[in-house]
Amino acid sequence: MRRVFLLLGLVLPVLAFAQPDQDWVINYDGGGNYVDSATQAITDAEGNLIYGGTSHDGSAGSDIIVFKLDRDDGSVIWEAQMSAYDHVSDMALDGLAWDGFGNIIVAGRLLGCGTG
Repeated sequence: MRRVFLLLGLVLPVLAFAQPDQDWVINYDGGGNYVDSATQAITDAEGNLIYGGTSHDGSAGSDIIVFKLDRDDGSVIWEAQMSAYDHVSDMALDGLAWDGFGNIIVAGRLLGCGTG
């Protein structure tokens, strides 16, 4: 037993300082010189990244936006954008999850009520 613990004790500190490899980077600009931010991320069975957050184009409040990106090169497989009912109020993404049928559940909230 001591040999196993000693070996783990020697290997784990080395792994803690290992540098990760970066395969690709994606930038997104929703327009209007506003801040777009990703706040949630999950992966599918193939390892593709599904991430979501908020995007603001400068004309209709912040919207929820969700992307699915290819794991190998970061290319967009699909994207979905959800605006508030009045197209003026802001939306915020609170969570992403899988249901039992392989569908993505998107949870969000309305941040305010517009006047339009």
